[in-house]
Amino acid sequence: MDDNKILELTSKIESTLGAENFAMISDTVGEILTGNTLNMQALADRDKEIDTLKDRNEKLVSANGALLQKLPVGKEKLPEAKSEEKPKEISWKDIFDKNGNFIH
Repeated sequence: MDDNKILELTSKIESTLGAENFAMISDTVGEILTGNTLNMQALADRDKEIDTLKDRNEKLVSANGALLQKLPVGKEKLPEAKSEEKPKEISWKDIFDKNGNFIH
């Protein structure tokens, strides 16, 4: 309910009760008006925040879609691991020459 409608209703209450009786409840009516104004402002703030969050969400969805398009779909062929070769067995004959000297 907007402020004009509330003011119209309070005017009707004042005309129905009379000025003296309306003066007795005017503090309560003022609290109602203040509360309504605060509620309307809170709703407007929430609407603004919802719009901001929707916009941000759309941008994130778009950015995520673009990132997903950059990912490869198929499996990439990984380089084959080298087969493990057993080290050559070295005998004592391979370490020393025919005279018994160490080969370096």
